[in-house]
Amino acid sequence: MVFKPGLRLFSSPGSQGKALRKLKHGEVLQDLGEVSPFLTPLSLNGQGYIEPWLKVQTQKGEIGWVYGAVLYNQQEQASQQVLSKRLAALFGTSLAQKTDQYKHNFEAAQTDLELAQAYHQFREILDSMGLHTSFAVAVDPTYTLPNLSWLPQLLPGVVPQMNPKRDDYYFFAHFGVYQRKSQQTKGQSDDDFFDWCIQQFPQDSIEYLYPNYLIETEHDVAHSLLGRGLHFQALQQLDALYRRKTAFGDDLIAAKNRCIDDITASRAAFWETRKKIIAELTQICRSDLVILTKADKIALETRLLQLQRPETYGLQTDVQSGRTK
Repeated sequence: MVFKPGLRLFSSPGSQGKALRKLKHGEVLQDLGEVSPFLTPLSLNGQGYIEPWLKVQTQKGEIGWVYGAVLYNQQEQASQQVLSKRLAALFGTSLAQKTDQYKHNFEAAQTDLELAQAYHQFREILDSMGLHTSFAVAVDPTYTLPNLSWLPQLLPGVVPQMNPKRDDYYFFAHFGVYQRKSQQTKGQSDDDFFDWCIQQFPQDSIEYLYPNYLIETEHDVAHSLLGRGLHFQALQQLDALYRRKTAFGDDLIAAKNRCIDDITASRAAFWETRKKIIAELTQICRSDLVILTKADKIALETRLLQLQRPETYGLQTDVQSGRTK
């Protein structure tokens, strides 16, 4: 239904197309399923929009294209249909269909296994969206990133956030959304997994760049907190969950790898003193964590040896003091 009177029906998508006639307020339009492969920024009645064009048919049988904002209601809210079209215009029809299927699976999940399967779909979609926006910016440096604040309505659990340079998007998981859903499903493995995720991002349950075993000192600069026991605690909890052999096994491995990578990264910078760092790392190396692979143990033991002479390997310790040694 048309909510904005005076706007026009066009022969082709885009404001450069031939205007066929003005649309009346309340006029019913039939969606023909096609959407423009682009968004157009327009100002309507003093309000700015960035919307796709939709192919429609009027009750008189006329076929043409309308600007997406024509279908906004009086509260300036877009319908689910318009948001879906916007998503397709931005990321392609295939990804929009996958997002729609994910939303259905997430909302319909009744067991921990079904929620795990939905979460894996969610992760694949986030990866695809990240690649899409990065590629768009790389191909066209003048590409303007769209406002994606509406995305969680179509993709439950996502938090889109522009990076500090405002030239790319991060797509984070809101673990609080998943935790609430896990409390409605049968089975315990999803509750335990998302509870662990929230422990790593306790401030607001949103998966930002740095879990709680890292400290951010400025934008996009963080230091490892190895030496405070947080890495060992995280690995112990992951190990306990991993031993249960649930549908979240691959997710637990990914989280473990992220923790190990923080410890073994080249030219790493550690916040705590070398003595504390060595003490915790020794504890990890001597543990019987089954989630650690042989390669993990070799990498950890190598890092332990390197910490005897950190400067030789470009490692910094005791960054908090302003000294490195």
